[in-house]
Amino acid sequence: MSRANRIGKELARQRAALVRVEQEQRRDRKRRNTVYGSSLGVVLLAIVLGVFVTAAAQPTYTPTAPSNTVADTTGGVSNADGMAIPVGEASAPVKLTVYEDARCAECGAFESKDQSAYKALVASGKLELLVHLVDYVDNSRGGSGSLAAGNAMACAQDAGDFEAYHDVLYAAQPAEGTDAFSSTGTLIKYAAQVSGLDTATFESCVTSGKYDDWVKQNYRELEKIDGIANAAVPTVFANGSRIDVTSLSASTFTSEITALAKAATASPSPSASASASSTAASTASPSTTSTTSASASASPSPSAS
Repeated sequence: MSRANRIGKELARQRAALVRVEQEQRRDRKRRNTVYGSSLGVVLLAIVLGVFVTAAAQPTYTPTAPSNTVADTTGGVSNADGMAIPVGEASAPVKLTVYEDARCAECGAFESKDQSAYKALVASGKLELLVHLVDYVDNSRGGSGSLAAGNAMACAQDAGDFEAYHDVLYAAQPAEGTDAFSSTGTLIKYAAQVSGLDTATFESCVTSGKYDDWVKQNYRELEKIDGIANAAVPTVFANGSRIDVTSLSASTFTSEITALAKAATASPSPSASASASSTAASTASPSTTSTTSASASASPSPSAS
């Protein structure tokens, strides 16, 4: 064999060896990637299953609401789960949904300007308030007075004294920045101005923050309705339609609610409509008795024949 042939064969052998090494390396990489991919898939599957199992295991939490609250489902208000404190008759034709915060200056202005007007409408049977207490200012400025005052008013609702205690707090409303309502001692002190409210039960309810979660949930409901974080208050809906109470005078507010009440009660009731239809039908058609009498007069009697 010539020297050139030997060199050629050696080069071919070396190339073949290199190819085998590269092929083996590719197979090793493929095996490692397969094992890694399978392991990663198992880990990811375990994580996903863990999330679903955890979510399934966690019960849906519904905050405890104060006594005698009602589901607010009026008109365009989408928070059927939001339990409101009712003031007035459930049969009132106008439902005024109010989101408010005892620490909020604008809410204080609304109460100062329109409280007499809405109380008169409630007394006349035209209006029912559905009150949602929220912690708006706490979220926008910090502090805890909104939450503490909202909880205290909910505690007063348990005692049947919501309206009276609500009015006491708004009459004594401090400046927003002072956060004076964050003191449970202050809130308990104001209970002495409402006959029969200053009790150990009320004090325990206030100091324990019994309805804190309910107040927070009310605000989350409002943010859901508005579609924004830090939704402002007062937010007011009359039969589901938003009204800007901050820009209305008390007389205009009264006129608008009165007009809504009139419109809501203008249609005849189903029973009245049915009665009217029945009367019209009997007037338009001859009675069976009349038809029978006419027929008898037209035919001769057997004895006459």
